[in-house]
Amino acid sequence: MKEFTRRILSIAVPITLQNLISTGLNLVDNLMIGQLGTTAIAAVGLVNQVVFILNLFTFGASSGAGIFVSQYWGKRDEKSIEKTLGHIIYITMGAATVFFVLLFAFPEGILKIFTSDVEVIRLGAEYARPVAFSTFLTSFSFIMAMALRTVEKARIPLYISLVALSINTVGNYILIFGFGSIPAMGVFGASIATLVARIAEFFIFLFIALRRLTPIRFTLYAFRFDGPFFRRLMKYATPVIFNEFLWSLGVTVYSLVMARMGTEFIAARNISSTIENFGFVIFGGLASATVVMVGTELGRNNFTQAKFNARKLIQLTVITAIVTGLMIIFLSRFIVQLYNIDQALKDIVLTVVVIVGLAQPIKMFNAVNIVGILRSGGDTKAAMLMEIFSLWGVGIPLVAITGLILKWSLPAVYIVMMIEELVKAILGIWRAKTGKWLRNVVD
Repeated sequence: MKEFTRRILSIAVPITLQNLISTGLNLVDNLMIGQLGTTAIAAVGLVNQVVFILNLFTFGASSGAGIFVSQYWGKRDEKSIEKTLGHIIYITMGAATVFFVLLFAFPEGILKIFTSDVEVIRLGAEYARPVAFSTFLTSFSFIMAMALRTVEKARIPLYISLVALSINTVGNYILIFGFGSIPAMGVFGASIATLVARIAEFFIFLFIALRRLTPIRFTLYAFRFDGPFFRRLMKYATPVIFNEFLWSLGVTVYSLVMARMGTEFIAARNISSTIENFGFVIFGGLASATVVMVGTELGRNNFTQAKFNARKLIQLTVITAIVTGLMIIFLSRFIVQLYNIDQALKDIVLTVVVIVGLAQPIKMFNAVNIVGILRSGGDTKAAMLMEIFSLWGVGIPLVAITGLILKWSLPAVYIVMMIEELVKAILGIWRAKTGKWLRNVVD
């Protein structure tokens, strides 16, 4: 039991600290942009929603690769880990190219899908073009961070994230509001600060990989295309990529519905999501710990220990989620007062945060169960079907009907949105109990 606790802490604590730093500094950034008014918040929020789709695609690719990385790590097969990462980078860079073109060449057209507010579109396009260049950098950094966490080197991404996010925050302060001879640039300055931070992050990760300072490294061997290996990798990774892409697209549809309800609701969703992210700071660590502690045991064919680890981690997740849900409800009372928005919008945000705070145990169970347990054993198709059915078959129709046709309030629409998580939890419990995820996929 001591070894179990030690491994959880060694993986989960650095990632939790990284998420806490990231969320805290992102909140500061959000507050800085918030001083520019509701329109600026909405514009940046909509662009970030598009970037979110790419991030989720990359997360899907890295999760699919993580199945192999965790099980190869259980066998200490570092050459196969390198080969896995090299092949998955082909996929993520292709996606980054598509999003670069969309954000740099056609930002106005993309934003018009969400809103007809001319000023939101203008500011959003101004923010999008510099951010477009960060798509390639972020994709590589995402893969590196996943791999380092999976081989139990979670402190390294923590330190790199601290550097990058600090650069971003200081850059935002200087470039948004101006400093000395540097003029105030508003949302354009915020996008430049983001790009500079991503460049710094990329080069630090690249230095670590090329200098072979950890089990994660890149040589020409990593990029020698191996057809049979790639097909086996994609057998498990494709459902995850497809899952995350459709999930991020579905969440974007949620934002689209709320944008059509009014510009103020875009701002409300952006603010409430930023606050809600405090509830996720621990669960990124728990999900990553689950991938390692379940995946490595499966790689060793130690199925009994893998099942034990999964059960203990789920119990820990639910207990922790209750605490964090109450925490974000409490914090929201203070954070919302810092925004330059009217009281009516503040009241809406506070109500929404209460709803998402109370839903944390269900949402976090789903996250750890699907990302950490089912995917670790290559049960990616079942995980995909559960998520897609819950979102597109239940959540989106209900939100579209209540938000656009029945014209319900934003808090009421959020309550309806949580039905999706409940359905997913019921399906997830059933699937986990079948034990069909207990598989070694690398032998």
